[in-house]
Amino acid sequence: MAIALLPYAWTKIFHVQMGYADYADAIVQYGEMSPMGLLWRFMAFSPTVQVLAGLAELLAVILLLFRRSAWLGALITALDMSVVFLLNLTFDVPVKQLSGAMALVGLILVIPNVPRIARFALGRSVGPAVSGLIWQNRIFVRITRWVSPILAVVIIVGSGLATGISLNWGRPGTPEEISGVYTVTTSGKPTPIEGTDHTTADITQIAFGQIGSGKGKRMSVRYSDGDFQDGIYTVDGQSITAKLYPVRKGAQTLIRVPSGTVEFRYSKVGEGEFSLQAADSALTLRNDDERRFLFDRGFRWGPETPVNR
Repeated sequence: MAIALLPYAWTKIFHVQMGYADYADAIVQYGEMSPMGLLWRFMAFSPTVQVLAGLAELLAVILLLFRRSAWLGALITALDMSVVFLLNLTFDVPVKQLSGAMALVGLILVIPNVPRIARFALGRSVGPAVSGLIWQNRIFVRITRWVSPILAVVIIVGSGLATGISLNWGRPGTPEEISGVYTVTTSGKPTPIEGTDHTTADITQIAFGQIGSGKGKRMSVRYSDGDFQDGIYTVDGQSITAKLYPVRKGAQTLIRVPSGTVEFRYSKVGEGEFSLQAADSALTLRNDDERRFLFDRGFRWGPETPVNR
């Protein structure tokens, strides 16, 4: 049970499972999202909530791996995974059966301690701890008394280090100069966009994300007929290479292959304004404050008129 929970715990703590809220999602419309996409963006917008969810699962793992606290780990596992199971059911996340089975296993593991938990809740003496040995051999008992907790520490610390190092500790990366959300006006000869029926003249909105490193950052494009396309972009000096996935239609899966590549040259022409060049086409980008309101709103502690838009 602990081993099954570990990947989910660490990927939430390092902001990998749901990621971070990013500008690339700013021009995604509410009705276009899948239920799972809505849940993922909700979790991604609050890194604190995502970390706390991961810590709750990690706490269950730690308690499960030590004999005296295994019952409490099982109880927390059952609670954690019941919430996850409910979210998976109501947001149509494909791992419903797995999360349901994990919640059930947590309940099964806590069954031997149910009478003690009930007595505790009623304010009565809980009695002796529920425990047992799979083998009474004294040498076996002496060895496992020390090997088991040492192995537990190795599993917890080792998995955390391995995950953190492989995921760069969940660091979001450094934003690019052009990261932002923009309205677009075009001029010059339209440049065809590979893998679509569109040209650069059809682009009305474009967003360049600020999260990511290595393979690139996320981006998205909105066309005049309403079509939406997202992808990955990388920046080399003043050059942008955009690898775009197929135009979003229907129930596309999470793993996709780019349908085409677009090369841009960019330059900053004013505050919140950029110029993109793609072959003989010129695109003027102007900062779109309304489309990035969610990202710019920030946090306020004091009471004030609610802004629920």
